Amino acid sequence: MNPVPARFALLVPALVLGPAACRSSAPHAEGAPKPSATASAAPPELKALAPELVQAAVNPAGEKPYAGPIGSVRGTVRVSGPPAPDLPVLARIPAGTCEDARAFYGKLFREGPGRELGDVLVAVTGYQGYLPAKSDVRRVVARGCAFESRTIAMVFGQRIEVANKGGETFIPRLVGAKQAALQVAVPGGDTVKLFPMRVGEYRLEDQTHDYAVADVFVLKYPTAVVTGLDGKFQVDGIPAGEVTVSAYLPATKATVSRKVTVVAGEEATVDITLPYAPEAPVGGAPSAAPSSR
Repeated sequence: MNPVPARFALLVPALVLGPAACRSSAPHAEGAPKPSATASAAPPELKALAPELVQAAVNPAGEKPYAGPIGSVRGTVRVSGPPAPDLPVLARIPAGTCEDARAFYGKLFREGPGRELGDVLVAVTGYQGYLPAKSDVRRVVARGCAFESRTIAMVFGQRIEVANKGGETFIPRLVGAKQAALQVAVPGGDTVKLFPMRVGEYRLEDQTHDYAVADVFVLKYPTAVVTGLDGKFQVDGIPAGEVTVSAYLPATKATVSRKVTVVAGEEATVDITLPYAPEAPVGGAPSAAPSSR
């Protein structure tokens, strides 16, 4: 059986797919699109990709889903170094009505009282076997003028569904993906569906709150999660054996990886500290694609 996900590639500045760079560039606007009158209707050309195209990317060898012994990896990500500085955008975020947004976007990164680090992409790679995505949807909640996280991990073939649980209108846009018309997510209404058309890195933006953004990583494997403000992560269903656990914070480009052995039926604990040094050179993004050991 061929190795499927492998180690993170530490590359600057693009997210890399094996030998080729896969960071999606923002499309050049040919005129300002107008919001669609039908909030949740996806343009016909932007419906879900054909299954055979998805499988060719995430499972090119045509393996059956892994059914062997599995375990889990859990831990906490923290940050070291000086506290996060305020960002200029803080002055543009309304106080009172957009407190969630002030907490999410007002500083370079979000940390908890014990220096726990939020919005960290944590991926487990290097195992043997093919693991399919558990669903076709990556749901993203919007409220308080903010998305639920500044980092979003998903598997190629999934679609994003933005659900507006707040009191203000959202017009989400996935920069780097085709979008024939802007779609409106009204409070409590239908979700807005967005379709990444290839593996890579995208940017989720809101057209009504220009500070509401999230880095979106479309990967070829499902063993990736994003930390909340408590810094905790848990990745289940990992094939037993030696794996690599990697943590990446897009805001600072800091990356740290650890080797760990996953034992069937057990949880391996891996705590990671990402350094923050304002004057240090930036690191690189994780690879979205599998590569050989």
